[in-house]
Amino acid sequence: MLIKKDAKRWIAESTYQEKDILKEARWRWSPEDKAWWTDDPAKAAKLAKFADGVTKRGLEKIAGERTKKLAASSAKDSKISVPAPEGLEYMPFQRAGIAFGMSRENVLIGDEMGLGKTIQAIGLINATKAKRVLVVCPASLRLNWRNELQKWLTVDREIGIAQGKAYPTGADIVIINYDIIHSHADALRAEEWDIMIADEIHYCKNEKARRTQYTLGYTKAEKKKGQWIDTVKVAPIPAKRRVFLTGTPIANRPIELWPIVKALGVFDNFWGYAKRYCNASQNQWGWDLTGSSNLLELQETLRTEVMLRRLKKDVLTDLPAKMRQVIEIPANGATAHVTAERDAWSQWEEGIVDLRVAVELAKASDDPAEYDNAVAALRDGLK
Repeated sequence: MLIKKDAKRWIAESTYQEKDILKEARWRWSPEDKAWWTDDPAKAAKLAKFADGVTKRGLEKIAGERTKKLAASSAKDSKISVPAPEGLEYMPFQRAGIAFGMSRENVLIGDEMGLGKTIQAIGLINATKAKRVLVVCPASLRLNWRNELQKWLTVDREIGIAQGKAYPTGADIVIINYDIIHSHADALRAEEWDIMIADEIHYCKNEKARRTQYTLGYTKAEKKKGQWIDTVKVAPIPAKRRVFLTGTPIANRPIELWPIVKALGVFDNFWGYAKRYCNASQNQWGWDLTGSSNLLELQETLRTEVMLRRLKKDVLTDLPAKMRQVIEIPANGATAHVTAERDAWSQWEEGIVDLRVAVELAKASDDPAEYDNAVAALRDGLK
């Protein structure tokens, strides 16, 4: 096999027996040229050893840069200086995370829970001096985001929280939860945000869900005049930089990652992604996309392009002693539910006391059946 490069692509001169090597590297077959080719540097770099002299040196350089990017996705420290409020300091691996995010327009911070993804996202705001910021998160985290922003921002910004139909017009930083994002679709698309942060982005794993469509945008293929045309049903929220946060990048199946990686610009061909990573196959009911395949390649691609992923065991030496934090949760009618739950528990406890008393009284009786019935009632009550 010999790989050469023309003006726009890499072409392989190969034998029929070498086709599996090229297929594995995800090269394409050109019936016109009767040759395998690719215009993707990453795919070409995988076969650098088969290239001619000049082409080989170029591909080895690309491979080296890719290796550096891959290492950065698990970096534990960085020498960059990131602005922080007086008295506060980023941990070394958090500085590395901020550096990773600064080097890309879009980033998926997939650190394990407890490593400060929120702090790293706010560090990106400080480092890039972003003025207009959108934070999308679950409703239970809105107040926590407001508190962390007030604590870690180095420049005063007006922070507003969208609630129901009320939109915080004039706020520099808008916090909104997934459940109501559709209600403010026009306001969120009225201008381009400097940074869009989507916390717990795995909430958007289902492309058909309304919150996914209004957070990431939605395009549907429709057949018109015999041709399939991609029609934009919901436009993406315009943002110069996207920062997605989750502790579980791939919750169950690779197909659940599709809406997220598409929004981050890593992949744009659904069926190409489905066949390569979801083991897409047809059965009597249609297409089955629930499988998985080439997961190591998927992880490497994500780490190289957008994903930062560290585990606690990787950065354990940087972690301080256990910290406890009070998280303020909005009432939203929860008080009534808590009161009802407490009352129900009290009634249950009182009922168990009555059943235990009945068992003791039955012991003193001369009727074995009465005792058996009392014990049975107590057992049922304790279930």
